[in-house]
Amino acid sequence: MTARYRVEEDALGKVEIPFQAYYGVQSERARRNFAVSGQTLGSQPGLVAAIAEVKKAAALANLDAGVLREPVAEAICQAADEVVAGLLGPEEFPVDVLSAGGGVSPNMNVNEVLANRANELLSGRRGYEFVHPANHVNAGQSTSDAMATAVNIALHRDIVRLKESVGYLAGVLEQKIEEYRDTVKLSRTCLHDAVPVTFGQAFSAYLAVARRGGERLADAAEHCLEVPMGGTVAGTGIGVGARYLDRIYPRLRETTGLELRRHTNFFDAFQNGDVFQYVSTVFKALACGLMKVARDLRILASGTEVRLPAVQPGSVFTPGNVSPVMADLVVQVGFQVCGNDTVVTMAVEGAELDFNAWTAVIAKNLFESAHLLTNAMPLFADKCLRGLEIDTEANRRHAEEALGLSTVVGGVFGHDAGIRAAQHAAHRGVSVKEAVVELGIAPRATAERLLDPMVLTDAARSANLLDQMVADERSATRALVHGLATEARQAIFHAARLVARADEDVSRQEEQALKVVAEALGLNGIPVAESEDLVPVAIAALSEADRELVYAAAAWLAGADSVTEAREVALLSQLSEELGLSPEVVRALQAKVDTLREQRRKYLPRSEQLPWWEEFGDLLRRLLEASP
Repeated sequence: MTARYRVEEDALGKVEIPFQAYYGVQSERARRNFAVSGQTLGSQPGLVAAIAEVKKAAALANLDAGVLREPVAEAICQAADEVVAGLLGPEEFPVDVLSAGGGVSPNMNVNEVLANRANELLSGRRGYEFVHPANHVNAGQSTSDAMATAVNIALHRDIVRLKESVGYLAGVLEQKIEEYRDTVKLSRTCLHDAVPVTFGQAFSAYLAVARRGGERLADAAEHCLEVPMGGTVAGTGIGVGARYLDRIYPRLRETTGLELRRHTNFFDAFQNGDVFQYVSTVFKALACGLMKVARDLRILASGTEVRLPAVQPGSVFTPGNVSPVMADLVVQVGFQVCGNDTVVTMAVEGAELDFNAWTAVIAKNLFESAHLLTNAMPLFADKCLRGLEIDTEANRRHAEEALGLSTVVGGVFGHDAGIRAAQHAAHRGVSVKEAVVELGIAPRATAERLLDPMVLTDAARSANLLDQMVADERSATRALVHGLATEARQAIFHAARLVARADEDVSRQEEQALKVVAEALGLNGIPVAESEDLVPVAIAALSEADRELVYAAAAWLAGADSVTEAREVALLSQLSEELGLSPEVVRALQAKVDTLREQRRKYLPRSEQLPWWEEFGDLLRRLLEASP
């Protein structure tokens, strides 16, 4: 009957080990002592392979230095190659990934497996007769430098694979951007409707996260190539010869195929884990960016803007329900990566004196983050992004109806006009474009030109259009006002001056306001004589329309502060008589002024109303355009 167990003995006594196992007594003790996580060293094949490669490089360097005989070194190298090739399976590495002791247990687990297999290659039987796990396989090494080097090697490779996944995701995003480059949508800020953008623009932000992540990963992978092999215990390199130190790095590059280089400060390498913290932060930044993308898609797919591909029934209870399960997956992966980063942070911060004993938990969480992200991104790209569909018509309709378009209205016609348009659109349930037309802010053709959502997504086109329309508006106002007879403009200015003086006190503010009014009327350089007359020019020089405009401007100015005082009422009465206006015409003109005032201020609290002189030119234009 074949024996199921063999017995090995160390300083602590005898231990039974599965007969066919290549690992030995120290591995078995560690397996029993630290079985907490349910994950073993064998579940980290990348780390196992990296440790084996370190052992092979050390064996070759010791051969070069004359420390190992050639048969022993060759046997260790062959055993290491078999481990790297996966010929010795995960069951041979049963120690828990969280085994304590700063990496002693996984280091000795690999040492024992390689020693037993090397002995088997040399003699046909297992044991340590020709190759010893500590004296030969671990020659010239401490757990500190061997495990730190192996973790860096495995982490470098994981980062490179992760970078490839990021590149794959970026490629799918590029395809999606090209497909919907010119499809307009409504942006949202603070979850509220904002201004039009294109899907190409919105998705370009997602692509930027992926590209930036790839660049950071490349940098992080480069950092991992600096290793402390040869530092042995605390960084002094005690216990190894100069010849070994000369040969270990060339041999490491040979066995791993990586451009590994000697760490510039072994003491730094053993005490400080800030490189691991940096790598973890890069993982977290990438995860947070992906979570943002995934959560955005979950929100957009909740309405009509985006349709995500169905990869499984979304609900046992609700037939036909399609849940954003792939986006959900990415969010959950992100949660885990952020949690892993917290663990790494604590383990790096928790280093004590000359050695960080928490390498195991650092490595576990870094490897898990890398693997989760590496596996999740292609799934997300293929099962969510690639089949994503966008409702072009619904998105354009939403963009055209956005209240945020009032920002553009304000840019051309003044802030108050933008507010009025937004408020009117909200109260009436119409688009900002319709509000602009209904309020008389601009004719339909102008509104169509100004509020084309596709134009507004192009910064250059939008800026040029805005500048042109502002210039056009100012030019039109100037042309209309300056087209009045000089006498009419002089009379309007004089009326403004009389209203300002109605309280017998012209303040500095009113003086500045009158300068603005003179500029709006095009009177700079044209003298307006001081006069006690209500109308400083011959009435005969003014047409009936001019006389009505003088009165309307004075009436509007009298009520600009929302209060028409008795002196101002008397002034207006005298002015109407002087201008020869009938009571019916005066009432009609007053109604016109009241209508214009209400149109401009219906939706504006007083705190947001422009000073009367700032809006004088535009209001004068409105007085000219409005019908009685």
